[in-house]
Amino acid sequence: MRGVEGTWVVLHRVAVDRSGPLDSVRTGRDGRFTVRYTPGGNEDAIYFVSATHDGIAYFSPPLDTAHAVEETELAVFDTTSAPVPIHVRGHHIVVTARETDGRREVVEVFELANDSSVTRVASGDIPVWSTTLPDGASDIRIGQGDLSEDAIRIDSGRVRVYAPLAPGIKQLSYAYRMGADGFPLGRPVESRGALLEVLLEEPNAVATAPGLARVDPVTVESRTFNRFLAQEMPGGAVVRIEMPRSALVSRRGWMVAVIAVIAGAMAFLFLRVTRRAPQRLARRSSGAPPAPRAAERLAHEIAELDARMESTPAVSEQDRAAYAQRRALLKSALATALDEERRQG
Repeated sequence: MRGVEGTWVVLHRVAVDRSGPLDSVRTGRDGRFTVRYTPGGNEDAIYFVSATHDGIAYFSPPLDTAHAVEETELAVFDTTSAPVPIHVRGHHIVVTARETDGRREVVEVFELANDSSVTRVASGDIPVWSTTLPDGASDIRIGQGDLSEDAIRIDSGRVRVYAPLAPGIKQLSYAYRMGADGFPLGRPVESRGALLEVLLEEPNAVATAPGLARVDPVTVESRTFNRFLAQEMPGGAVVRIEMPRSALVSRRGWMVAVIAVIAGAMAFLFLRVTRRAPQRLARRSSGAPPAPRAAERLAHEIAELDARMESTPAVSEQDRAAYAQRRALLKSALATALDEERRQG
C-alpha cells in the first residue's frame, strides 16, 4: 500500500468452518507491510488483507496460499461527496417465462464504473447512483453483488445506491416481478457505450434497441434463453422487450440470478480487454481490480460486516441479533458458492 504510512492492515480468514481476523500490522514509512500466518483448517478457506482509509474499507485479492511468500498490493483512495460521474459499463436484463399467476420475474444487473481517482460517497439523501424501476414492478429484491444490501434503498420508483464506490467496477443486481400488462417493457440505457445483454426465456419473446442483435441462445440446467447483445449502446436509447400472448409456464427460481452473475463475468472480461491501462497503484491510483468470484465477494461482505460491528461503540441486543442473522446467511451462501466451485473444478 505505497504512500500511506501508519495504516492498520488486517489479515482475514473466511471459510465455512470459522471466519475472522487473524492478525494486523501497521504500514511502514513507505506504505509497505509484512504479515505472517500459517494456513490451516478447511482447504477452501480464503485469506486476504484489508485496510480502512477515510472510513472506507478496501480489500486485496485473495492471497495465494500455495506459496511461502506472497506479495499483494492494496490500493486506498481519498473520498469525495462531489458529483463524480458513475458510468454504466454493462447492463444485463433477464426475463423468465410467465408463471401460473401470469407474472414474470425480471433480473437486472449493472456494472457501475468509477473512472476517477477518488472514492465517491453519498452526501446526505443524495445517492451515489440511481436508476428507475418500471411502472408496475412488485416484489422488488436486491440480489447478490458487490454492494451491501443495507446501502441500497428502493423508494419513489427508483433504486438508489448509497454505498461508497471506489475507483474500478462494482456489480449491482436486483429483481422484481411484472404482470402481463407491464409488457412491452421499456428499459432506458443509462450510459453511452455500455454493453447491453438481454436474456429471454420465452421462445418467441424479442428485444429491440439500436445495435441490439440476436445471438446464439444459452442453456443453463435445461432452461434455454434467447440472447440479444449489443457491444456499445448509444446514450439515451431504450430497449423494448415484447412477450408473446401465450407463453410457457416456468417454475419460479433464483437460477436467473446465477445466469445474471455469468453475464456480469462476461462483461468484466470484455472490460478488462478494452479499458485503458491502469495507472500505478498508489494512494490516488485508479486501476480497477479484476472481477471477484462469488465466494470472494461473500468473503469480503462478511469481513465488512465484522468491521462495521467492531467499529460501532454501542451495539444494542437487537443490532447484535440482526448482525448474527445476516452473518449466518452470508456464511451459508459462502458454503454454497464454494461447493459450486468444487463441482466446476
